[in-house]
Amino acid sequence: MKLELANQIINNPRYVRLTGALDYIEKDRIFCRHDMEHFLNVARIAVILCNERGIEADADVIYSAALLHDIGRIAEYTSGTPHDEAGISIAGEILAQTECSEAKKAEILRLVASHRKADAHRSELETVFYLADKKSRSCFCCAAREQCNWPEYKRNYEIGV
Repeated sequence: MKLELANQIINNPRYVRLTGALDYIEKDRIFCRHDMEHFLNVARIAVILCNERGIEADADVIYSAALLHDIGRIAEYTSGTPHDEAGISIAGEILAQTECSEAKKAEILRLVASHRKADAHRSELETVFYLADKKSRSCFCCAAREQCNWPEYKRNYEIGV
């Protein structure tokens, strides 16, 4: 499986700058971080869930969306703009600097936009992506578990998908 678009994203100068800035901002964060490990965990879990559920999905789209889904966190930290909203704009700008088709771009931006809130009207892939984001967290062994402000229904207390 060649992830051409995902590899263009990780080598995009703006993406590299933003993820570096995000790593710096979160360096002392006691809660879950929004780093490459998280991004790749989301992608891998989403691909597994798609396979288990028989959902036809482009792995390159999933990985690309996973790499971009929390890119708006910097705006959330600095201006209070919800990161899913800020992320749509930033992801769109980064995708415009790649060889991404308009159809893939639209699908990726839908995943970025919908990764934060459960919604009965979302597509199967959006549902899987939302779930993968939550399942990527190891709440069962988190040192900051008692201080976490995540509602119980979002917490992941199990290994597995």
